Amino acid sequence: MQTALPVTSPSAVRHVPERSCVACRRRRPQGEFVRLTKVGGVWAIQTGHRSGRGSYLCFDTPACWTEKRMKRMFGAQAATLSAELTARLQGVPRPSITPALE
Repeated sequence: MQTALPVTSPSAVRHVPERSCVACRRRRPQGEFVRLTKVGGVWAIQTGHRSGRGSYLCFDTPACWTEKRMKRMFGAQAATLSAELTARLQGVPRPSITPALE
């Protein structure tokens, strides 16, 4: 006699979007990145609702914030963004990436 397998509801398994870092190309869950958005031709770190073209950098890896690694994506703005990321994110606690299950 066969036993029935437990039925899991679709809401129990939550989809976590993955993105890749433009500096190191590592794929991770979206919550582990800081997002830079291009609005009006200028790249900037934005929080809250973000519109426009976006790129992701590893939040917890300062090696990804160096100007040399960022130059590939951000060109002449790499130096400014690198300095801003280092100043803003140095010493900031890493965000929680555990999705809330409902």
